[in-house]
Amino acid sequence: MEQGQDKLVNSPICDSNACYESEFTTADGPIKTWLCMTSGYTSNTTMKTNSETVKLVEETTADLIKDLRQDHEPPGGGESLAWFPTVITMPEKGMIFPEPIKGQDDWQWTCVKAVAIPEEEQEKYPDPQNPGTFYKNKMDMKNPLRFDKLCFMDAAEEMGMFKK
Repeated sequence: MEQGQDKLVNSPICDSNACYESEFTTADGPIKTWLCMTSGYTSNTTMKTNSETVKLVEETTADLIKDLRQDHEPPGGGESLAWFPTVITMPEKGMIFPEPIKGQDDWQWTCVKAVAIPEEEQEKYPDPQNPGTFYKNKMDMKNPLRFDKLCFMDAAEEMGMFKK
């Protein structure tokens, strides 16, 4: 896989100039991806509105995310793509996800931070992907931080997404 040059472009969701565009080349050809750092919506060139990729996403994702889908041309133009709110999980830092307030049009970003699991309790948290190993962190669901639906970057910064 070959990585292209990343850049910021205008978002088709909210017209902010903080939409991160990345391009990479796979065996099947080039793919562009976008993540709007204002709205938190994401798409890529495989997400054509009636594609098998979109059908698979809609079969396997939460109802709220499906309900919040928007269809737009990608930055720079082209065939309409499905755009969905992203969910980001960084096991050492935390998680960001959309959460309803009262309904489909009333939602917010929720950020929960990762907290260390005491060593003596880790065996209560087996890692199903790696039998015989245990999680060292869990998400602090008791202390969520909430952000307006156009403040995704604030949630990402709070979670520590930009800190090394």
